[in-house]
Formats: sequence, C-alpha cells, structure tokens
Amino acid sequence: MHIRKTRTEQARFDFVSGLMGYNSTGIGPGMVKHYEDHKHRWGGRKPTMAETKALMTESPAYKFGAFFERHNHAMMFETILGIIDKQKDDVIKWLDTHNEPGALGSLKLDPTVAVPRYYKNVEIHTQPGSFHGNPFAGIMYHWMIGPFLCHRDDGNEMGWALANGVPNRDYKTIVDLGCGMGKTTIPYCDKFPNATVYGVDYAAPMLKYGHKFAESQKKKVHFVQARAEHTPFEDNSVDLVAAIWLFHEINSRAMDEMCAEAHRILKPGGVFAIMESPPFKVLSEQFHPLSEFLLDSTGRRMEDPFIPLFFSIDRPKMFEKAGFKNVKDVGLPNHLTGWSTNVDYFFGAYPWWMTIGEKKA
Repeated sequence: MHIRKTRTEQARFDFVSGLMGYNSTGIGPGMVKHYEDHKHRWGGRKPTMAETKALMTESPAYKFGAFFERHNHAMMFETILGIIDKQKDDVIKWLDTHNEPGALGSLKLDPTVAVPRYYKNVEIHTQPGSFHGNPFAGIMYHWMIGPFLCHRDDGNEMGWALANGVPNRDYKTIVDLGCGMGKTTIPYCDKFPNATVYGVDYAAPMLKYGHKFAESQKKKVHFVQARAEHTPFEDNSVDLVAAIWLFHEINSRAMDEMCAEAHRILKPGGVFAIMESPPFKVLSEQFHPLSEFLLDSTGRRMEDPFIPLFFSIDRPKMFEKAGFKNVKDVGLPNHLTGWSTNVDYFFGAYPWWMTIGEKKA
C-alpha cells in the first residue's frame, strides 16, 4: 500500500527529518570542542564516565542537544501519525491482510504472546505505544530510522554487517531473534539463498508491517510472533541464530534466557551471533570518551533503560554461561561511524561489535 502524503505533509516530514539528521551530526562537533577545550583538568588521564558527565552538563551544545533529541523524536512520531490518521482505516486493513495467495513468505501470529515484563512500562526510543501498543508501530519505526541514521543505513548496512560477519556456511535454517519490522532479517535471504529464514518478535504490529515490507522487497521471510526467550522451534533444529540491537533492550534475566533458548534450538555446531555497539570499556579505552558517555546518556534519556547494564557486562561470559564454546568478540565494519572508511564521525569511528559462539558438536 502506498501511504499518501499531501505536499504539506511531505514538506513537514522532510523538515523534521532534516532536523533529525542535524541532531545526529550537526550539534556533535560543539560537544567535542567543549570536551577538548576542558579535558586538561584531568592531567592527561582518561576521565571516568561520571567525570565526563559532569563536564558535558556544563556544555551549552550538549544541553541543547539532549533537549533537542527527545523533542525531535516526538515531532517525528507526531508527524508520522498525523499522516496516517487520515487514512488509518485503510492502513489497518492493509496491515491485517496477510498470507495472501502468491506470498513468498508467511506471518504466524499468536495472540496469547504476552508483552515482556521489561517493556510493559517503557515506550522504547520514546516511540508512542512502544513496539506493541500502536497498530502503526512498524511504520513509525521504519520511517524514523532512516533520518535518525542520517540515511547511512538506507542500504541496510547494519543488517549486512552481521550477515557478512557470521561464518559463510551452508545454513539450512536461520532464526533472527527480535527481528522487529524485519529490515535486518532480509540480508540472510540474499546471503544464504538456500536457507529458510525466520524472523521472531513478540510485537504483532512490527511483524505485520515486516511481512508487508519483506513481500514488497520480494524476500521470503517467515515471521513468527513469539518471545525470544520461548520460541516454537524444536531442540537442535536451527543452524544459525542471530540478533541485532536486541540485547541492549532487555534486562539481565532475559539476556540469560535468550542465550539459553538460542543454545536449545541450535543444532550441534550451530552458530549464535549478536551485534551491538562495543562495550563501554572498549569505547573508553580505544575510542573517544564521548562515545561511551553519549551512548549511556542517550539510553537513559530516550527510554532505553537497559543500555547502562548491557554495555557494562562481559558478553563472552554471558554466552559461555549458556553453554556456548569458542566464544569471541569481533569488530565489524561500521558504515555509520566511518570505521574502515575515509569518513570520520564526530565522537570516534568505532566498529560494530559482534559476539559469536558455537554449540558444542
């Protein structure tokens, strides 16, 4: 379905999108300058995150950027919902129509799937209704993410980073946990064309849109509504389990449960891989200290409450606790920050961080 925009609506959307791009890149240099102008107070040593926070809360650029970020997101979601509202009945009818004749993939919904306890009181990313409480959640996320990432992911570079990072094997069954609207699931269809690809998520609105999106891209993805902690797959039945940008959005118990679930459904020798930003320790020691601080502060401000937890833990140990072997962290090319390219990002060009392990054969 083509969601119509009037010229005025398109202009407003473009304006808010431009503001979002400016928030991501235009305000940052002022933050870096403030840091560089005042870092002498630590006498050459690396500051703690608390010290960086104390410094940056003195910065007009940071204070404006923090205020602007949250309100810019609110403007974006308000704009999207305003566009949809005039045709919402048609959009809902379109989203509720699935598994049509000739569809390449499929959608299996389960109304008994409960909202995870860690999402019940959180509107993740400040998205109205979170991922489950608004019928247009998938559309909101998809329309927001392009401007938010300054259109540096329009070619699905993040999804491809993980798909290219896993071992190149003859996988028969691939499961993408926490797939959302399925954008980062699609690369597995192209990279491993002989595999059956599943996208698993708890949120029906994300999956309904994901199914429509995958079909529009002519990709065969089977979407399944389920909690990533409790999937419907049989023991020892899957070759590759992947998850991208999932673990920083869940609590510690869910992290352990998802690792255990991945281990359960994988065949002996199967691969489990997740991708996120590097841990705080790596950001602090190897890249600009603002990378650590801005990631932490954005999470606290933008209703990503588990970022401080996840980016502080030992990820290989988390995998090993679930029984995985040969676990390691691997830096992957990061197009957004310019890592391994000639593009420089304002607070440090760090890689994406893949944690990968295998189920004992």
